[in-house]
Amino acid sequence: MEVNLLSISIKPPTKIPKNRTVELNVDWNIEYKKMDAKKFSFVCNIKAYGEFSFEAYIEGEINTENDYDIIPEFISISIVENLMKSIPKLVGYTQQFRIEENVFVNQPVSLASQ
Repeated sequence: MEVNLLSISIKPPTKIPKNRTVELNVDWNIEYKKMDAKKFSFVCNIKAYGEFSFEAYIEGEINTENDYDIIPEFISISIVENLMKSIPKLVGYTQQFRIEENVFVNQPVSLASQ
């Protein structure tokens, strides 16, 4: 089975705990829409509570090996488990970054396509 994430929107926590394990309570739901015999689109909402509280909205697609009328619960659980492993890493990578201003001084900028 192939799962493709098409869009991820994360409302990150205000404070990120450093170098420690945290426990979270998680509410989630996934809604599926059958596209064809072995393809579904989905929307997943995750809300985590605790020291690393966040909200996430994910859109994606699933290409299955079997022709399901309804996606089995074990697939939904697997999707959420994988997202819960990935989202904290994404938040950590994107929470803060630095831009060196002097890199852009006196350099021509063109936004026109060529």
